[in-house]
Amino acid sequence: MNLLEEDEKYLAEKGYSWELASDAGNTALIIKDYPVNNDTFDRAKTDLLIIIPAQYNNAKLDMFFVDPPLKNKDGNYPNAADHFEDHAGRKWQRFSRHLNVWLPGVDTLAGFMSLISKELQKK
Repeated sequence: MNLLEEDEKYLAEKGYSWELASDAGNTALIIKDYPVNNDTFDRAKTDLLIIIPAQYNNAKLDMFFVDPPLKNKDGNYPNAADHFEDHAGRKWQRFSRHLNVWLPGVDTLAGFMSLISKELQKK
């Protein structure tokens, strides 16, 4: 249960506090206190979960999860983010977001984090 060396380097460069947990044959990457746009959402930070499949990075990263859950300022859940799943011993809000392109064996966590950042830090 390890990340790619370049993924660990990326997380360190960003200064994230993170941990790994086992999750049904996959690895759960949990980034603590991930910043979100408080002008858009009902809080300024949340824990972020990314499921790393056993075949990563030949298999792509897909969807991400948060806990505590996020709602828009209007009190509603964001589009395609109103389902909850159990992972790594916690209940997580699922954001159904997908990369359009994934280059097997080439793409890494940094590219997927770009998608997450655009979603959670947007105005």
